[in-house]
Amino acid sequence: MLARTLLRRCFAWALVATALTGCSVARVNLAPPTGDEVTLLVPGYRGSFLFTEGPEPERAWFSPGDVVTRGERSLALPFPGQRPASRFGPLVPDGPMTKLTLIPLLASIDVYRPVMEFGRERLPGFSAFGYDWRRDVRESAGKLCARIEQLVAEGGGRRKVNLVVHSMGGLVALHCLLHGGSEPGTQPWAGAAHVQRVVFVGTPFRGSPGIFDDLLEGTATGRNTALLRPEALFTFASSFQLLPWRGDFFVDAAGAPVALDAFAPEQWWQRGWSVFEEAALREDMAYREQLARMLEARRALADALAPREGLPPPPFQTLVVVGTGRPTTSGYRMKDGVLDVDDEAKADGDGAVLATSAVPALPLPFERLDSRAEHVALMSDDEVLRAIARFLGHPVP
Repeated sequence: MLARTLLRRCFAWALVATALTGCSVARVNLAPPTGDEVTLLVPGYRGSFLFTEGPEPERAWFSPGDVVTRGERSLALPFPGQRPASRFGPLVPDGPMTKLTLIPLLASIDVYRPVMEFGRERLPGFSAFGYDWRRDVRESAGKLCARIEQLVAEGGGRRKVNLVVHSMGGLVALHCLLHGGSEPGTQPWAGAAHVQRVVFVGTPFRGSPGIFDDLLEGTATGRNTALLRPEALFTFASSFQLLPWRGDFFVDAAGAPVALDAFAPEQWWQRGWSVFEEAALREDMAYREQLARMLEARRALADALAPREGLPPPPFQTLVVVGTGRPTTSGYRMKDGVLDVDDEAKADGDGAVLATSAVPALPLPFERLDSRAEHVALMSDDEVLRAIARFLGHPVP
């Protein structure tokens, strides 16, 4: 989602780049927060750098070199019975993706650098949360809740926290706020005690059909087809958790709904979806069991974030930024019983998240801002940044 537009930009620049001498990643240095107010940025899917562990860490996700080299290793996570393959070992996050400079003075790509620089200058106590976006959203929510508690403790227990969350980061934040980062319990808004304002930007509250294509075919990172090959995404709980809440996002040639449940495991191996395109894996119980785990993670997150009776209003104020005006994948066509992922049904959105999905499913009061910026650019759009600052009580003159 976050990556698709970004990676297309990378590939376009790769066509004109013959060398990457001088390529770099711009860092945005943030001072440790002080005072009684902190604003925490939570990036989206594929929105945090990932590095290898060890005395000489290597950036695994992602580097300018990925734009022009095909690569060998993938970002796949291990699971029992997994076949040997070339992949990175344990990875650790290293903050939100900022700015990649591909060709000095000519080609660069901004991701979260604009909002981080804006936050550093305009929002007191601005900080950022990096996490391993491949893993279960519920696990990442627990880490976010722990970070919030740490920030509050460092402020002597008096701090109030604002959250600015983008894309899948909104699902991470919502689970933390609702359940305190743990499994759903009886206390509503268990993780929201210290949170006063939340800004959701381009969050797929009801999921995004566009991720289905990635799961089936993988995602090229420039010319690198190894990092996010289907075998890698098959191991990411988060990828499955970004699927729509309902598994009926299929239509026929005329746009009428087709009765096909994407969450029925047998559909995947019988139809050769994702890794099951390889006939040898269709009867492999290790891969069938891995699929069952991933689909169960999807179901559990959807249940945890679904509307429920008796939920009281949250103790925080909410701003929701919705991207509109761009054709966005809303489903996939079945032709003579065969899936055609190249002929997508479209509806209004930001190019990655449907406008209807970017509105909270939970019955919580919110202010709404519509933006014509595309999904990634929402976090650098001047109107959006000014609205965030105004909502957080720090309007820009």
